[in-house]
Amino acid sequence: MQAPSHTVAKRNKTFLKIYGQSGDEIIDNESYDNVDFSLKIGFLPLLSQQTAGQLAHAVVDWLAPLQNGYYEYRDTFYGNGWFTMAALTNFEEIVAELPSLLTATLKFSRVPYWYSDAGQTQLSFYPAASAQEIVNPESYPSEPYYIFQTSRGEETTARITINGAETAFPVSGSNNVHRFAGKQHFRIINGVKTYLGTELLPDLQPGTNTLFLTTDSMTLGSFYLQITPNWRRL
Repeated sequence: MQAPSHTVAKRNKTFLKIYGQSGDEIIDNESYDNVDFSLKIGFLPLLSQQTAGQLAHAVVDWLAPLQNGYYEYRDTFYGNGWFTMAALTNFEEIVAELPSLLTATLKFSRVPYWYSDAGQTQLSFYPAASAQEIVNPESYPSEPYYIFQTSRGEETTARITINGAETAFPVSGSNNVHRFAGKQHFRIINGVKTYLGTELLPDLQPGTNTLFLTTDSMTLGSFYLQITPNWRRL
């Protein structure tokens, strides 16, 4: 119903006027804005073996819950193997273009990045004496999901160094799963999310990233790290 297109996310910047200075200062907020887009879709009552009224109710029942949050969105124009997360912000009236054709306009707001299916594969790492490597094939840093897990109850301090930046935090048998996602450090027990601290882990930069994983006292085989690299592009 609508020709495909691709809109690149806009960099979030503030232009600041300085008295007596020709030309604004640019403050880069180091992020990208959501992308708003719309789609027009059509429905054929005859093919669905429903009346136009029945199909209209079915369309409303299908679309209305999608306004509650982000959902995976794929677009063949962008390419197979990539997805983003989009929220349905509104769908306008359902119109009977013809007795056999209903149309609806859907409005979405999506996150700035597209993520590769290949970047959703978990990579496992164990403490080691030498550096381990992760290669980011994209031109943009990724925000991975990090999950630290222990299988024994002894307390220790976990240390991870990525590209020279070290993060250390305590782990124990009663607190044995640490998750880092974006700018959050938390654990989930029985569906309840609890924030654990202010420690953050760095993004994975384009190209080769070095990783050191160590613990202060725990048996090597009882502690490991899972990384979902989350490769992304605009």
